[in-house]
This record gives sequence, C-alpha cells and structure tokens, in this order.
Amino acid sequence: MPTIAGAAMAAGLSVRSLQRRLAGAGVTYSQLREEVRREAAFRLIEDCSLNLFEIAAALGYSDPAHFTRAFVRWSGTTPRAYRRQVMRASLP
Repeated sequence: MPTIAGAAMAAGLSVRSLQRRLAGAGVTYSQLREEVRREAAFRLIEDCSLNLFEIAAALGYSDPAHFTRAFVRWSGTTPRAYRRQVMRASLP
C-alpha cells in the first residue's frame, strides 16, 4: 500500500496538492486506503487458496491480528467466519 508521498509522486503532485484535491472531493488519503484494503480483503478472502496470513501481508498489515480487527470492523464477522459463509453459499 503506497504512502501518501508515493501516491502523490505517482500522480505527479506534491503531497499537499494531493491532500487539497482529496479534501475538495470530501475524502482523505487514509479513507481511500481503507476502502481499497476493504474491497481487496473481501475479494481475497473468497479465494480459498490463500490463507489469512497471506491476505494480511498482501494488504499491508504487519500482523494478521490487525487485519482480523479491521475485517471485523468492516463486516461484523471474522475473516474465517466470512469465508465459511461464502463457501456455504457457493454449494449447490
């Protein structure tokens, strides 16, 4: 997950210019990063070939427990419970 400095550089902007543009759109870089992580987490959890450690690392979490806490905040359930629900729903 790029830092705001990395994202600004990729966009050809200064950090402050990026912050101003995001503020104009009513969003912060932290909010965008959280949304991208959330969407990616749901996609990755549905891929049963990846374990939760791999998913946490892919999303930039230094500890799987941090990922689990974030996922519970987003979904109201643990990653394992969500994966079980998805697997049950895909059964004929």
